[in-house]
Amino acid sequence: MRLKMKRILFVIILICSVLFVQGKTKKFGTWVELEFSKEFLKDFEFSVVPEVRFQDDYSVDEYMFDGVLSYEPLKFLKFSAAYRINTNVKKKGDETAHRLAFDIQVKKEIGRLEASLRTRFTNYTDQSDDDPGNYFRPRLKLEYDIKGNKIRPFTSFELFRNITSKEFQKERFDIGFTRKFGKIHRVGLYYRLQDYFSDRNSINILGIEYRLKI
Repeated sequence: MRLKMKRILFVIILICSVLFVQGKTKKFGTWVELEFSKEFLKDFEFSVVPEVRFQDDYSVDEYMFDGVLSYEPLKFLKFSAAYRINTNVKKKGDETAHRLAFDIQVKKEIGRLEASLRTRFTNYTDQSDDDPGNYFRPRLKLEYDIKGNKIRPFTSFELFRNITSKEFQKERFDIGFTRKFGKIHRVGLYYRLQDYFSDRNSINILGIEYRLKI
């Protein structure tokens, strides 16, 4: 009973945080992401990731489709390469871009806590109105495995550095949780604050995720 109350409290705090920060800024978005992945040749995995991003009024802002190939030679080390087709919805006509990303991720388990550091190199940021150029994106993530519970709360912090202009452009702070259903299904919910190192307004994002791993 006590564990159930803790889960309910966590969800309430997350939702209240989203509603609170939504009132503090001018921009709010909802991102919905699906992921379908398949392991092959023992250490490889291929994923397709469609995603839709909505604006404040829940009109479609962007939609995209990723193909991701990952290689995990060791339990703590993973390499990934991704190709993205990104479409930005405009009144005068949609704009489509083709983008690449390369990741290196290391992780370490400390008791029931898992810490991971991912470095990403891209020829884009991940929103059409950001400055063009090549980007370096380090991200630190902490995830906790609750004993006897399938819910895994997490938090992360990510920086965006424009390598072309040699400037840090923005930062992201995430808090949320994932939950497994059986061996192949996983859903997730998170709140994301995207803050710029300029006079641009911060963006508050509610993220919803679903993953099917076969």
